[in-house]
Amino acid sequence: MHKRIIRCGLKLCLSSLLSFFLLHEFATADDFSQDDRCYLSNGGSSETFTVQEDLPVGSIIGTLPIPGDPSKDGDIELTLTSEHSPVGIQESTKNLILNQPLDKEGVSGLASVLLDVACSKKETDDPSITIPVRIIVTDANDNAPVFVGSPYSVNISEVTVVGSTVIQGIKAVDKDQYGPFSTVSYHVAEGPYSKYLTFENSLEGHVVLSSALDYETLPNFTVTIRAQDQGEPPQISTTTLTIWVQDADDQNPKFLEERYKAILPERPIPGTPLVTSPSPIKAEDPDEGIQASIQYSFNSESAEYDFFELNRRTGQVTMRKVPPDDVHLPITLVIKATQMDNPDRYSLTTLTIESDNVLPTDLKFLQTDYVTTALESAPVGQVVITVRTTKPNDKHVRFELLENPTEEFAIQNTGEIIIAKPLDYERQTLYSLRVVASDGKTSDVAWVNITIMNVNDNDPKFSKSQYNFIVKQQDMRVGSLVGSVEVKDGDVNDEIELNVKGTYARVFAVSRKGELRIRNLEFLNASTCHIIVFATDNGVPPRQSSVLVTVEFPEDVAQSSVFKLKRTEGSLVLMIVFGVLLGTLIIVIITLTIYILKTKQYRDRIPSVVSSGGQPMVNKMATYMSGSNLSNNNNKPQSGQNPNVVENQPGVENPVFNMADHNLQGTIHRGQLPPAPSEVSAWQGNGTLNDEHQMGNFTTKPGSGLSNGKVQNIYWPNGSIPRRVKKLSWEDEQPNRTELDPDVSVTPLGKTCNDGLNGLKQPALTVYF
Repeated sequence: MHKRIIRCGLKLCLSSLLSFFLLHEFATADDFSQDDRCYLSNGGSSETFTVQEDLPVGSIIGTLPIPGDPSKDGDIELTLTSEHSPVGIQESTKNLILNQPLDKEGVSGLASVLLDVACSKKETDDPSITIPVRIIVTDANDNAPVFVGSPYSVNISEVTVVGSTVIQGIKAVDKDQYGPFSTVSYHVAEGPYSKYLTFENSLEGHVVLSSALDYETLPNFTVTIRAQDQGEPPQISTTTLTIWVQDADDQNPKFLEERYKAILPERPIPGTPLVTSPSPIKAEDPDEGIQASIQYSFNSESAEYDFFELNRRTGQVTMRKVPPDDVHLPITLVIKATQMDNPDRYSLTTLTIESDNVLPTDLKFLQTDYVTTALESAPVGQVVITVRTTKPNDKHVRFELLENPTEEFAIQNTGEIIIAKPLDYERQTLYSLRVVASDGKTSDVAWVNITIMNVNDNDPKFSKSQYNFIVKQQDMRVGSLVGSVEVKDGDVNDEIELNVKGTYARVFAVSRKGELRIRNLEFLNASTCHIIVFATDNGVPPRQSSVLVTVEFPEDVAQSSVFKLKRTEGSLVLMIVFGVLLGTLIIVIITLTIYILKTKQYRDRIPSVVSSGGQPMVNKMATYMSGSNLSNNNNKPQSGQNPNVVENQPGVENPVFNMADHNLQGTIHRGQLPPAPSEVSAWQGNGTLNDEHQMGNFTTKPGSGLSNGKVQNIYWPNGSIPRRVKKLSWEDEQPNRTELDPDVSVTPLGKTCNDGLNGLKQPALTVYF
C-alpha cells in the first residue's frame, strides 16, 4: 500500500516538473520571436553591398534588411562603431550613405570598405547587436588611355613601298581593371594627311604606309593618333605622329628652261662661247636632299655637232670650228644632262643656233636626214629630236609624220618629235620616220632615223610558278637528270645564269639549259628536298627571279644515304682513335727499350767473382745447401773429394738481380752463423784466393774454409742481413708442398744437381734478402 502511494507521488512530481519546463520553453520562444528586430531578415550574420567605383559621394549604397524601425518613434537605433567611417547612415533610415569617393584601382579612393553597424533595441536592457557590412567596389570606365612616350616622330624615305611598317612603338595604357575598360584600340584621326598612314591592326600600335610619299611636294606632315577603350561610352586620348620624309634619288635632272637659243656671231672664231637665252644652259637635281652633280653631253653624233664643243661640267657651248657656207641655219643641238652618281637619271633639252642673216623664202628642212637615239625606258612625252626648217618662226608651217604606222612618235608644230607610246627594244629597235613640213605654198620632206637603246627592264621569268620532280630508284646516281626548268628573259640578247640555293643545294646542280641533275648524294638526308633555283640575267643592272623546286626521293634511298654519311663519320672517328692508340703503343715500346738497355749497362758494370776453375762468378748473393742434405745411403761422394764440398752447384733464380748461379763453389754448414768480415778472403785476378790481401769486405783466415784455391766456407759480410734470419726449406717447414705450388712465389731454375756430383739430386732453394 505504501509503495503504491510513493509511486503515485513520484509520477505526480515528474508530471508537474515536465509541465513547468514546457511552459518555460514556450514562454522563452515567444519572447525570442518577438525580439528579432536587429537581426538580418535573410538569416545571415553579415551583409554585403556591391557598388561601382564611380558612385557619387552622398549616394545611397544600400538598405540594411532588418525588421526594426530606426525612425524617431521606432523601436531600434542604428549607429556606426567607427567615428571616421567612409560610409554613413542616413538619419532615421536603414540606408547607408557614401561619404568618400571610391576607386577600384585604389589611386584616388577606396578599393573596398568594411564597417560594423550597431543595432540597439529601444526600451530594453539587451546589449546592441553588431552587423558586419562589406562594400565591394566594381570597376567602372573612369580612366582614359594614356600614351607612352608621346608625341611620336619618325623618319621615312620617300621611296618606301606602300604597305611597309612605319613605326611599331605606339602604345597607350589604360589603368582600369583588366577587361574591356582597359582594352585599347588605335586609329588615325581624319585629317588632311590621314590617307598616308593607317594601323595594320587596331589592337596593335603598328603604323603602315597607305599612300606613296614625295619629298618634293610634302617634306613632312603630322597626323593625329586616337586611342580609345571598349567602354560605353569609350574613354579617348589623342597624340600626334610627325613624319619626316627623307629625300631619295627618284627624279631625273631638270633643265632650268625648256629650250635654249643662241645667235651665231657674224664672224665666228673657234673657241668663242655662245650666248644662250633666256639663260645659261643649266640643269639641277630636283631631289633637294641629294643634289647630285650633273654632267652635260651632246645626245647625237651628227655632222653639225662637230662645229661645237660642250663643257661637261658647266654646260657652256663654244665654237670648235666655223661652219661652212653650205650649212643651213638654224642648227638644233640636243643636250643631255646626266647625274654623275646614276647614269640612268638624265634629261634632254635643245639648243637652237640661229643667224642674223635674212632667211630664204623657200621652205626647206635644214637637214635632209636626222639621226638620234632614245632609251626604251624613256617616258611618254619626252622630246627625242627637233627638226628645223628655213622658216622657224612662221606660224603657218605645219609638220606631219609619215611612215609611222604604230604611232610611237608624234610631232608638234615646233618641230619637236616626242614619244607618244612606250617604247620596247624587244619589239622594234629602229624607226625610220618621214617628216613633211608645209606652209600652204611649199613643202619639204626629211627622214628621221631613231635607234632604240636597250634597257634591262625585264626579269627572267620561269614557265611555272613551282616545279615538282620525282626521282626513281634506278636514277639514284650522280649525274642523273632530275628534271628541267624553263626560264626566259624578255630582254633581247640577255644571257641567263642558273644556280641552286637552299638546304639541299649541295645535292643538285643546274646547267644553263635548266637541266637539274644529281651532284652529290652524300648530303641527302631526307626523302623530300626543297630547293630554290635562281635565274640571273647579264643586264646592267642585272635582274633576278627564283622558283621553288620540290624533289621527291625514294624513302629507303634517303635513309641509306643518312646511314652512309653516319658510317663515314664513324669511320673517321675510329681511325682517329686507333691512331692515338698506336702512337701511345710506340711511345711505350721506345720507353721499355731504353729502360732495358740502361739495365743491361748497369749489370755489365757489376764486378764478378772468379771460381777456382777460372770461370767468372756473378757478384750476387748465392744460396747453398748444406752437406748433410746432399748425402744419403745410396749416394756418396767419389774418392778424393771432401764430402762437405760441393762444386758447380746449379744456380737458383735470384729475385734481386734476376740472374742464376752456375759456377759458384763452396760449402755452408747447416745452422752455422756467418763469420765476421775479417774471416773472408778476397779473390785474386786469376781466379785464386789471395791469403794476404783484402777485396771489398771479404777477408780470409787459416781454417776458414780455403782448400786448394776452393772456397770451403763462405761467411756473409757483417751487417748484410739481419741477425734474425728466416730459414726457408720445403723439406723442413712445408713437407707437403712442392715448388710448383701456386702459393710459392718463386720457382727454382732446376731440380737436379750438376753431373759433377754423380747425378745426386737435391731440391733447389731460394733465399730472399
